[in-house]
Amino acid sequence: MRDRIWCNPTQSYLRPLPKRLGVTPQGRSRRLERVLTDFGCEHSFARAAESVWEHYGIVLGASTVRAATLKHAHRARTQLEGEYEQPFRVLPAVGNEHVIAQADGTLIRTVEPGPRKSRRAREWKEMRLVAAQAKDSATTVYGATFGSVEETGRRWGHCTRLAGWGSNSSIHALGDGAEWIRLQCQEVFQSQGTFLCDFYHVSGYLGAAADRCRPQQPDAWRRTQQKRLRRGAIDKVIESMEPFVEPTGTPEEEAPVRNGHRYLTNRLDCLDYPRALRLGLPIGSGLIESGHRHVLQARLKKPGCAWLRDHADQIAHLRVIKANHQWASFWN
Repeated sequence: MRDRIWCNPTQSYLRPLPKRLGVTPQGRSRRLERVLTDFGCEHSFARAAESVWEHYGIVLGASTVRAATLKHAHRARTQLEGEYEQPFRVLPAVGNEHVIAQADGTLIRTVEPGPRKSRRAREWKEMRLVAAQAKDSATTVYGATFGSVEETGRRWGHCTRLAGWGSNSSIHALGDGAEWIRLQCQEVFQSQGTFLCDFYHVSGYLGAAADRCRPQQPDAWRRTQQKRLRRGAIDKVIESMEPFVEPTGTPEEEAPVRNGHRYLTNRLDCLDYPRALRLGLPIGSGLIESGHRHVLQARLKKPGCAWLRDHADQIAHLRVIKANHQWASFWN
């Protein structure tokens, strides 16, 4: 294609073709930036550049993909943070009867700012992910942050409202029993929320204690306690562990029965599995575990990967927009 250069009485260098096409020298069209960002938030920047060449025949460097992806990741974070600043307790009178809300944390490997080839300290930082989904719905709303537990709770509230939280709703919150999740459930959902410990997390404590409580048949003992939990006989589970609780001076790593006994006795109000099963609600936290894998870890925990904390936070927000099916509106 030939590009003619024109001149007129006021301008000696006029190129109408780039203006007509909407491009600038060394610039990128909106459509190309969308493609770069799409590939860049899914794959490494080098692999994304290869995908652009393979699918579109455009040769670009990894640094170009990185610049475009981080530019729009920053825009995604700004957009979402603006939404999170709005109050989330302005609820419709009628919402979904039951909304499932889950939260958990995952570790992201971060690196300090500095020259790329210098020896920089690496550190694992916890990024918290929240998710909400109406009962019997296939649509999940996610939120992620490196921020405080209070900030995490605010995003949890926003996600739950978008998932269908109304004044008539019952919020079924699940987690691994971490104190911050339980407290945020109480703070955010108040009287509408009930917290349930993840059944499979509790089963992990029972499995660890089984070798001490019944060394001849540990699997049978564990299954018996799981059946008791399902029908609400938590007192019998605790009673079966009490004779085998290790002495006080035993190191934590050598006291699986004591750890399990303490975990259960400290969470008696979070083990109402019969209610959840009766209402057809989940007793496991598979929703948030799968969210960790496809929302955060698929891009942020690739082998050998380490991120500047700010960049990891931006990419997480970009992937949240994609997971929440807001990708089209983000570009329009």
